[in-house]
Amino acid sequence: MKKENIIRYIRVFFRILLGGMLIFAGILKIQDNTTLFESVAYVHWIPVWAKSLIINYLPYAEIAVGSLLLIPFFDKLAVPANFLIYLSFFIFAIWGLGTGMEFDCGCFGDLDSSSFIGQLLGSEMGWKMTIRNGIFTAMSLFLFWKPASTV
Repeated sequence: MKKENIIRYIRVFFRILLGGMLIFAGILKIQDNTTLFESVAYVHWIPVWAKSLIINYLPYAEIAVGSLLLIPFFDKLAVPANFLIYLSFFIFAIWGLGTGMEFDCGCFGDLDSSSFIGQLLGSEMGWKMTIRNGIFTAMSLFLFWKPASTV
């Protein structure tokens, strides 16, 4: 199998995974955004107006970007927007780890941590979330790479 084909398949897999995660997280936040509200309220250096925008519009932005990521015709918009979302999540996870935050960040709404999905995704601040968000950010960065023959 050619290197270009392998890269293409990896990119499709990453698009589906990252886009699906954004859609899933956005839907859960729309259903219950109390944990998102609590975690954003904890961040003292974000202005109140920005906190309001994050709480009210982040779930819809996640669903929109996740949906566009699943459609390859919107790469010029979806790939950078996807990267910025995951990069901001990664930075927030690093900041939360560094400041000692010890609560649910609201990444996936109020997902029960005793369920399989809750344990797999985990929204508790700490090393697990930081590593997970770092991996998702790296996967998002990989989507920018297009082998010469696929440009």
